[in-house]
Amino acid sequence: MDLGKVGALRSHWTTPADSLSDENCLDRLRNYWKALGVSDSNLALALSEQTLRRLPEIPENEDSKTAHAIIAAGELLDDWLATALELPRPSPELTAARAALLSGVTPDWPTALFAPPGAAGTALERLRAAIAKPAPAPSPSAMPTQRIALFSLLGLLRRWWPTSINA
Repeated sequence: MDLGKVGALRSHWTTPADSLSDENCLDRLRNYWKALGVSDSNLALALSEQTLRRLPEIPENEDSKTAHAIIAAGELLDDWLATALELPRPSPELTAARAALLSGVTPDWPTALFAPPGAAGTALERLRAAIAKPAPAPSPSAMPTQRIALFSLLGLLRRWWPTSINA
């Protein structure tokens, strides 16, 4: 991995809040939505605008506006998933649904996001089928004691020796 590219990307996303305009933040959000799989640029723009509308007022001494906008984008995605799949928020099921969505199981999820109710049925069914089932809760129990029989060449010779002499 080229750490120079990682550093360049980090500096690209972490511009101070004073020098970041709403238009610049909107462009970055549009690129973020495209990275999440939104291929239609108009849809990416609509999602970016909706994310900016949800963004609370950020004090001057806070981190960059883009960082807050990315958090708001994640919340927008979680709200849609929770509503569409009827999942409690926050929950491990919602986290698993987001992971399944972003893994590429439903590549048409951006169109399902703005589809009228009932039109996104196949995408939601594929997503429901791909959600990982939670692991069962641990059940404490005593483990039975087991005798450990170690392998030994000397032990094999001792077993073999008496049988070969008597033969």
